Parts: sequence; C-alpha cells; structure tokens
Amino acid sequence: MPVKIIHPHHTEVVGTGLVLLSSRPVTGAKRDIYTGQIVEETALLSKSWAIIAKESKHVQDGEEGESANSDWEKSVRDFVDEYRIKCMIVIGGTAEPGITVKSKLDGSESEEVLDLIKSGLEPHFAVTAVVDQSRNGLSGSRSNDGGAVRSLTHSVHVIQIDLGPEERSFWKDQIVNSVADIVGLINAKLGFSESSSGALD
Repeated sequence: MPVKIIHPHHTEVVGTGLVLLSSRPVTGAKRDIYTGQIVEETALLSKSWAIIAKESKHVQDGEEGESANSDWEKSVRDFVDEYRIKCMIVIGGTAEPGITVKSKLDGSESEEVLDLIKSGLEPHFAVTAVVDQSRNGLSGSRSNDGGAVRSLTHSVHVIQIDLGPEERSFWKDQIVNSVADIVGLINAKLGFSESSSGALD
C-alpha cells in the first residue's frame, strides 16, 4: 500500500520512478479548478511520486497563500533532489474546455517526453500543445513550477497539463488512466526499470 505523508498545506505520496506528479495550491474563488483528487488517483494507479496541494475552502490572505506556495515549492525541490526526479507533471484546471499541454523544450529528450504525453492523450481528447521558447517559466501560467525546480543540481523536464471542466469531471477516470499509462512510458523512456526499483506495494 502506498505511503501518504500529510503536511499542513499538502500531501505527499511516496512512490517509485523518475516522474513526480503535482497539483498547485488553489484557493477559495478558484476551488472549482482543483485537481488534487485526479493527481492522487493517478499517482496511486501509476505508483509514482506526488505532491498534492490541499484544497483551501476560504480565500487565503497574502501571507497564508505565500506560505502554502513556499511550502509546496520546498517540497518539490526536496523531492526532485532526493529522489533524482527527471520529469515533473503539474496537473492543473482551467475554465476553458479541452486539454492544454504546456512545456519548455530543452532538447530532444524534452520533445520526446512532450510527444509521449500528447500521444497518450490524443486518442481520447482534443489536445492543444503550447511550447515556451523563452528562458523564463512556462508562459502565461502561475500554476507551473514557479521557482521550485530552477535552482536544482540536475535537469528536470517540467510539463503542465491544464484540464477543462468536462475533463475534470465527466472524463476524470479516463484522464487518470491515460496519465498513469503516460507516466509508465516516461519512466521507461528515462531509463527507470520497476523490476529493479524495490517498489512499494
């Protein structure tokens, strides 16, 4: 049975592999785009690592919101460093219909990871890919990695998947299954072998 570690602002799922799944903190007015349950179910199905921000039922003031964000970012940095994570998939919500996949391309391996994600989702969903060519964070989104993975000692592919309203509700089970399959493909691509990992059951 996977281990879950509860923190004040987030929950960690202890898994295996080179992929970290995550959802960012979401507060009051944006609670309808919360994706924590999707991230948790996907992590449990794929036996991967996850950092799941807790849903806040009230609007957080500046200090409380900053505390939740900094807590999340520190956990991401610690996880990525300690477990040598090579790919982070941030699953977020949006009011727009469909699925948007956002990525920065840092070489051929990043492009291959992005292609795995798109090809895993496209048989079932309409997917829009947005590639950021700048040297900044993922364009137009606060719900990416922020500064969480910028100061790390090794390269991490960061992919953001934004899910529309129907994808988060009506198609949730299909999303969970598809992303869990994608995690397995990415792990294989990055050289992870489950048989030699000593996986937790």
